[in-house]
Amino acid sequence: MISCSTRTALRVGSLCCRLALALGAFSFCGTASAQTQTVPYEQRMDAFRRLLFELHFQPLCTFADLQADPGESLFILLGDPKGLANQYFPEGLRSFVEQGGAVLIATDMETKGEAGQNLRELAGVTVTGETLVIKRRHSIAPNNRPVLYNNSRYCPFVDPLEHANGVGTVAALLGVSDRPDLFHRYPHFDQTRLQVATNAPSRLALSRWFLPVGIHQLARLSQLCHEEKNAERKFVDENGPLFAVGGTVGKGRVLVLADHSIFINRMILPHDNDNLEFTIHCLHWLRGGATTPMEALRALRAYAEPGNEEKARSQLIGQRNKVLFWDNGVIHSNFEASLKKMPAPPALPSEPALVAAIDKAIAKLEASNSFNRALLEQLDETLGGREGVVCTAVYLLTLGALLFLGYRFLWRTRYRPELAAPSLAKVLREHEPKMSLLDQRRQALLRLDNVWEVGHRLARECFESAGVMLTGAAPPRVVLAQGSRWQRWRINRRVARLWRLARGDAPAPLSPAALKDRLCELEELKTALANGTIGFMGERPTDAGWFRFPPTG
Repeated sequence: MISCSTRTALRVGSLCCRLALALGAFSFCGTASAQTQTVPYEQRMDAFRRLLFELHFQPLCTFADLQADPGESLFILLGDPKGLANQYFPEGLRSFVEQGGAVLIATDMETKGEAGQNLRELAGVTVTGETLVIKRRHSIAPNNRPVLYNNSRYCPFVDPLEHANGVGTVAALLGVSDRPDLFHRYPHFDQTRLQVATNAPSRLALSRWFLPVGIHQLARLSQLCHEEKNAERKFVDENGPLFAVGGTVGKGRVLVLADHSIFINRMILPHDNDNLEFTIHCLHWLRGGATTPMEALRALRAYAEPGNEEKARSQLIGQRNKVLFWDNGVIHSNFEASLKKMPAPPALPSEPALVAAIDKAIAKLEASNSFNRALLEQLDETLGGREGVVCTAVYLLTLGALLFLGYRFLWRTRYRPELAAPSLAKVLREHEPKMSLLDQRRQALLRLDNVWEVGHRLARECFESAGVMLTGAAPPRVVLAQGSRWQRWRINRRVARLWRLARGDAPAPLSPAALKDRLCELEELKTALANGTIGFMGERPTDAGWFRFPPTG
């Protein structure tokens, strides 16, 4: 079983490799058909036809032959969509697919009339026919992926759509999903997706809110695409224009693309894109071949059973081997397109030789004064000749000088209020005092922790109210009505302290706590004087009771 399945897989791989080598070995090809000779080679389908030949497809010549056995037939329409009209499918295009037929529709032309109606019934979409382009400054997408092929605004790359959820991905790998995955690099599923380049593509428009059962969205174009004729209009769809849909309808398969130019020679033959591999995937899937590991495993198991070799081969490479190829209204009855080599362009000289030749040519032109003579000839051909050019230059220089002088001496010297400086009213409001001068002075003294001025003023008021002149240098002597010598000494000491506070000329440190003690002493002194308990020298104290000062700390 292992040897037989291995030989079958090797045959399929050998076929694809042989085709790739055959197409890569020839850069250009031509055909003997008179109809194709009128079309430039790069726009013809010779490589696509050769691909059908290498995959052993049998050409059909009429639509009757196509619909005779739908289960073994494949209809390929590239370009002109008139091949979808009712005259070619009397029972309907959808009926042909439901009976087991496969359809590949690729066109960038507008589908309308019967063709558009049949396409809507089959796949739920229509082709708008608008040519989409991208501005060159958007050649790199935000995810650092290129969006333009060969930096051409007409050639955006296709963005394949992933499965909507993990269940869809697992179902695709197990082979139970009807959604084709045409952008994987078989058999290396872990590598990057195929980079398929388009050529002046159009877009698909949904005919209703949802696609028919079995049809899925497969690929979109970049969000940066816009219409060529109306550059101001941008697509509202934030996911980008829809490019490809496909899936199963009944027993058949359907694939719709919004551009048929991805299959022309210019897009398939180069090796800097993956259009060739994508084309092989499309034909293999439409043929009915296995596209998932589980489908290939089932085919190999069937091949191991005796007598099921043909059935296993059909499951592995597909059962549809008859093709009606509609190419812009022409049905090709022969897929064996001839290939031939074309002469390569002449090689350029080496870089040093090329630079030396350019330097020599420039030196020769400078020696013959060619540049100056060419400039003078251009001036003579202008309106007014050289004199007109000189006069215009003088006028322009004069105007420029006047503008400069006006700017320098008039515009820059004009009166302009200084916007950066604050207004006078605002400055005055900021400097207005928030309290009276006395309160401000008191707050300043408290911040300095020195209230000597307040104590000085209150001490002077106390002695002046007692009739004691502050002219003497020594404090007045205190006379007690009664009491000991020790008490008299203490009272004289307090009076002397208050006298120094009242007579002081220079401020001395006096904290608020010390001022509180001095105020208590002043109140006691006033009370004793008023009661006659004490008196100053020169006065006769009364016989009032003895005044007892509270002890001081």
